Amino acid sequence: MTWKRDVRDVPLLPALAVALPLLLAAQTIEEQEWHLDALDIYSAQDQTRGDGVIVALIDSGVDAKHPDLAGRVLPGIGYGSSKGTDGTTDPDGHGTGMAGIIAATGRNGGALGIAPGVKILPIASAEKEQFSLDVVAESIRWATDNGAKVINMSLGFSSSMTPTLVKAVNYAIEKDVVLVAATGNEGKEVSAPANIAGVIAVAGTNREGKPWKSSNIGADTAIAAPAEGIVTAAPQAVFASGYAEMDGTSAASAIVSGVAALVRAKHPQMPAKDVVNVLIKTAKDMAEPGRDETTGFGMVNPMGALTAQLPPVERNPLLPPPKPSTTATTPAVAAQQNPVQPIADISDRLPFVGAVAGGTALMTGLLIALPAIRSRRPRPQATVHVLPPFSGRDTPPTPW
Repeated sequence: MTWKRDVRDVPLLPALAVALPLLLAAQTIEEQEWHLDALDIYSAQDQTRGDGVIVALIDSGVDAKHPDLAGRVLPGIGYGSSKGTDGTTDPDGHGTGMAGIIAATGRNGGALGIAPGVKILPIASAEKEQFSLDVVAESIRWATDNGAKVINMSLGFSSSMTPTLVKAVNYAIEKDVVLVAATGNEGKEVSAPANIAGVIAVAGTNREGKPWKSSNIGADTAIAAPAEGIVTAAPQAVFASGYAEMDGTSAASAIVSGVAALVRAKHPQMPAKDVVNVLIKTAKDMAEPGRDETTGFGMVNPMGALTAQLPPVERNPLLPPPKPSTTATTPAVAAQQNPVQPIADISDRLPFVGAVAGGTALMTGLLIALPAIRSRRPRPQATVHVLPPFSGRDTPPTPW
């Protein structure tokens, strides 16, 4: 992992050297979030802002004191070295970044999330040496039992899925929860838990709307979303500016979780299985017609998902078909009978940093060096944010 270079370190032509700082100074943080316009998020937010939906975030915790997340973060729970906490602090920065992508309120020109009306339920583990699949499984169950309607997992493991994790996923599906996970960032096979049947496995795309080069791919890929140069909130204790830019399918997963929350808010009676169905059925195909290993069913389509009128489905479309039987079989049982083939077994327990190389990537304390697409929605009272300086770190923090 490397820092993205500060614009001040880049040689510029004299005219550009004069003009560029002015261009940068004219942009708010929100205006640098290019994915908002690319996905037509403003139109989607005219439909709903996600009010009434709880999104659980299994991550490094969330800085509940960040101005853009004020009032959006519920007390959660901590595991590992975060045990005994409520998840509302974030020594790493990754969890706050994901929360910002999902739920930031955009106050005074700050970061704006996909669904700024939702509440974030943080499930934290700040333990960088180990973050086991069994802890993720326990986190899924806890989130399900504590009101989550969407669970975002911007993390990934290159080890095989465990029976405990599969059972936890099935438990959440039976309890009407939408589960979203990053495919990973190693250009390899889809990581766990994204490769478990029923989970929306999210691959990444770049600014040009093409597959992001480092995104993990495979038959389990369900949908795609922006993963390159995503500007979001960050704890000031980690990045002095309070904002950061990152690359990774972690960001793509958070975007899809935000869209899922919008759908659940607009259609509160819609079961999770139909939410999953509408997300994949309305995705904009990016390759050959139908599902493919690189982008799944295509680019997430917030307005399409919110306005589509599809008939109800009998089961989560990402679950395998049930085996013929003389007795009734629940979707969860069917998923256990027809497990997705695991990827090569490396270990049952990996350092979470390695895991998140499969779930997220670069996160830097500076913002994009070139003008981003301006928000089409006027915000006359927005505070202008000048490009913040480096945080002064000699080495980047461990990425999640």
